[in-house]
Amino acid sequence: MINTPTGDPLVPLFDWYQYSTPLGIRDVMGVLEPLGQAEPFHDESPKLKGYAWAFKTGGRGGSVLVHYGGRNGDQYGPNVAGTGSHAIQVAELTRAASVPHGVGRADVRLDFLGDYDACRLRFIERCDLAGMAPVDQGSCPESAHQLGRSVYGGSKSSFYQPTLYQKGLQLGDGHPANYLRLEHRFAPTKAGEKQHLAVMTPFQMLGMRPVARDLSLAIAQLAVHPYKLTRTPKDTKPYHWMLVQYRKVFDELLHDHGSPAAVGEQLYFDLGELAEVSR
Repeated sequence: MINTPTGDPLVPLFDWYQYSTPLGIRDVMGVLEPLGQAEPFHDESPKLKGYAWAFKTGGRGGSVLVHYGGRNGDQYGPNVAGTGSHAIQVAELTRAASVPHGVGRADVRLDFLGDYDACRLRFIERCDLAGMAPVDQGSCPESAHQLGRSVYGGSKSSFYQPTLYQKGLQLGDGHPANYLRLEHRFAPTKAGEKQHLAVMTPFQMLGMRPVARDLSLAIAQLAVHPYKLTRTPKDTKPYHWMLVQYRKVFDELLHDHGSPAAVGEQLYFDLGELAEVSR
């Protein structure tokens, strides 16, 4: 366990879980079916080179993106990436169904409330000791999605890279300003390493690299307080949630009426009748 001075544990959780599997796309989507209940999977333009098609559900606060087909799809099978809150579910569903897979990337996060400057110094000290040159990334006032500072250790092309974020400032939307995140990214390239990660817990992954273990323990001793991210950064505009809730209805109407224009006419007619009844 990673305990703070108060005895409260910092719990490592997946924040990104990505893998390839030799299973067919229908079997993969069957395993991931529970993730599409709140918001159904929909067709998405492929984001990874070498794949012909993709399915997606979720958004900025957490998503699942499944690539399949094409040159890479034929060679390696479907590629599944769960991010944010969906990463935990993707890992759990995949492992519970005994899906054969090799992990291409796994991010393990520790969320807590603490002093960024103190944690940053401890982070830099340990990375310097390991020869992993830290890189400070300042905030970007012009972008609402890049608020808050972050510091990286080592290279993005390495098997392992740690990052310290001012996550509360990055998310905004009422999150505590002193909400920080220590994230450990594992990106294996060898087949054996990919298969090894496929059976490891987030806590076990922290033990794979001395830097990951030492950073987690050192940060925990800086009188930080565990923080549970109980809500994810999503668009709160009513229009967004209307689209999420009624996508399935629209698809059914489109199937019955044949064109978006006809669906619009039907919705306009139904809204008019609803207004009459309300009067």
